Amino acid sequence: MNQTEFAVRRFVNRNGVTSWRVTGWLHGIRIRKNLKSREEAAVEKGALEIRAMQVEAGMRPILTTLTNSQVRDAELAFRQLGNTTQPLSFYVDLASANYRETQHEEKLSEAIVAYVAAKQHEQDQALLSKLQCVRIRQDLKRLDEFPREHLRRLSARDSPGSEDSTGV
Repeated sequence: MNQTEFAVRRFVNRNGVTSWRVTGWLHGIRIRKNLKSREEAAVEKGALEIRAMQVEAGMRPILTTLTNSQVRDAELAFRQLGNTTQPLSFYVDLASANYRETQHEEKLSEAIVAYVAAKQHEQDQALLSKLQCVRIRQDLKRLDEFPREHLRRLSARDSPGSEDSTGV
């Protein structure tokens, strides 16, 4: 009764008009549709077979007000969450409460100058050695010379000591 095979057959109506009938079972529901042409019947049979495969794969049609890209984003979020114990709304609430867009994006060279000044102040207070301060300046000078298109993709995961280091 749960078989999902469909057949297309010629069918003569009571009024003598020939039509094409698609018959079969879709997960326990009897399907029987009469269509005017063989092509329409073949298309309907294909649509029913696709729907049967989607149901078998765990997919189901759901009416939603989301756009296609929003649906893809939601599906991606669920895949990334995996088997967590919290619902998606928990993580959305957490992000909404804690994430803030930057009002002013500081340029790298400005950030380096400010950081070096802070470290110089620490050295002046004897909290940081002169050698460490020199090393910080050298490393940040190399960072400032790094190509900007690569900096946008740089993350803590890419640092030389991390396991996922790609050597960028």
